[in-house]
Amino acid sequence: MSGFKARVRQAGWASILLCLPWSAFAHNIYGNDGFLAGLAHPFFGLDHLLTIFAVGLLGMQLGGRARFSVPLAFIGFLLFGAVVGLLKVPMPLVEDGIALSVVLFGIALLLGRDLPLSFAQAFVGIFALFHGHAHGTEIPELANPVWYSMGFVLGSVVIMLIGAAVAWYLSLIETDKPLMKGLGVIIASLGVMLWWW
Repeated sequence: MSGFKARVRQAGWASILLCLPWSAFAHNIYGNDGFLAGLAHPFFGLDHLLTIFAVGLLGMQLGGRARFSVPLAFIGFLLFGAVVGLLKVPMPLVEDGIALSVVLFGIALLLGRDLPLSFAQAFVGIFALFHGHAHGTEIPELANPVWYSMGFVLGSVVIMLIGAAVAWYLSLIETDKPLMKGLGVIIASLGVMLWWW
C-alpha cells in the first residue's frame, strides 16, 4: 500500500509541475541563438511538451513497429509543417489544432491498444503539421532556420524518449495499465484547459 501511495504522491507532484505556466516562457526565455532556441522551445511550451510526450507514450503502448514508426511519423510531419511555416504559407486553426492534439492524444492513451498502425501514424502526422507550422513561424529573426529546426527536432526526440521510458517503466510495474490510462486522462484534461484558454 505504501508503494501505491508513493506513486500517487509522485503523480500529484508531476501534475502540479505540468500545471505551471510553462507556455509563458516558450517565447521569452531565449533569444535569437538558433540551435539552443529550437532545443528549448518544445520543453517550455506546455502544449508542445504534452503532445510530444504523449507520442512517446503512445508508440510504446501500441508496441511492435509502432514504437519507432509512430514517433518517426510525428517527426517527419513536424519538419514538413515547419518548412510550410517558414515559407509563411498560412495554415488555419494552428493553435486550435495544437490544443486538440493534446486532448486527442490523451484520449488515445486512455483507450489503449485499439489503434491500427497506419491510422496511428496518420493520426500523429496530421497534428504534427500544426506543431511544425508553429515552430516554423516562430523562428527568431536572427536564428539560422536549419540550426533552429535541428534544435527543436532534437528536443522533440528527447521528450519522446522520456515518454517511451515512462511507458516502459509503467509496463513493468502494472498489468492493467491504470497509471497509463491515468496519464491519458491528465493529458487530455490539460489539453481541454489549453484549448479553452
